[in-house]
Amino acid sequence: MLPSRGSPRTPSLPFRLRLAKSIVELEGACRFASDHSWNEADRARVEEIAGAFSDACRLEGLRESAVLARSLTCLMRLSRDQIVPIEGSYREKVAEVMASLRTMAEGVLLGTGT
Repeated sequence: MLPSRGSPRTPSLPFRLRLAKSIVELEGACRFASDHSWNEADRARVEEIAGAFSDACRLEGLRESAVLARSLTCLMRLSRDQIVPIEGSYREKVAEVMASLRTMAEGVLLGTGT
C-alpha cells in the first residue's frame, strides 16, 4: 500500500546506501571551494553536486532537504566579486546549510527522521 499524501515515506534503499557518500562528497567540494577562494570552477562543482542532491531528495520526498540543497546551488551561483565583500557571512551560510543537510542525513541513516 502506498503512503497517503500527508504521511512521510521512508527513503529508498539505494538512496540511503548513497547518502553518506553524497554528503561527504558535497562537504569536500564545499571545503575545497572555500580553501581555493571560491574559484569559479570549484563553485560550479559544488553547484552540480548540490543540484543532483536536491533532485534526489525531492524524488525521495525529502522536501526540506531538497530546498536546502537547492539554496546551496544558488549560493554557488554568486560571482567571486559578490562573495569577497561578504565572505565571512557567506562561509557561515554555506556551513549552516551543510550542517542542516548532515543532520538530515544522520536522521535518515539512523532511522530517526526523514
